[in-house]
Amino acid sequence: MFTGLIATTASLVKLEKKNRPVLTIRAALDKPLAVGDSLAVNGVCLTLIEQKKDLLRFNLATPTLRLSNLQDLSVGSPLNIELPLTLNDFLGGHLVSGHIDGTVRVRALNKGDQNSRFDFSFREREWRKFIVPRGSVALNGVSLTVSEVGESWLAVEIIPQTLATTNLKHLRVGERVNIELDLIGKYLFNFSKTSHG
Repeated sequence: MFTGLIATTASLVKLEKKNRPVLTIRAALDKPLAVGDSLAVNGVCLTLIEQKKDLLRFNLATPTLRLSNLQDLSVGSPLNIELPLTLNDFLGGHLVSGHIDGTVRVRALNKGDQNSRFDFSFREREWRKFIVPRGSVALNGVSLTVSEVGESWLAVEIIPQTLATTNLKHLRVGERVNIELDLIGKYLFNFSKTSHG
């Protein structure tokens, strides 16, 4: 479990698309990791299979590769990194599982000195019920508040601190971004749907 507060950024070293896809990244982490530990990479929860100094390797399941933007990125691309939440940690963002729903596409960027507004479009119309104004979404693993929403688009306002410390500052119009819809909203919707037959 994560909070959507990015600890640092890493860089993509290699993505091997074999029978078992493997992602290699370069990351300087404050805490040591062990094989089997989880790490959120661009909002995707991955399990460490090997570490050599600052090089970290992860297996990617086929659905993960298909659903995420990881296959779109080139060598050297910055990746948002978050270590898993512990029971002693401060919950500063919102609950993020690292199980993304898919991707949205950058529709418009309006960067300002105070706040920046980013607009994203999505094709999956069923997502609309989980996206509410002033609600939460995670984009590339970053916990953000929805400022506006339409039938096939959403907008977020991003403060300068968040923009400066995440890979969102590098986004361009047309680029795909990983999205995780609000976890609690999905559970509540599923509960109400199943409890009413």
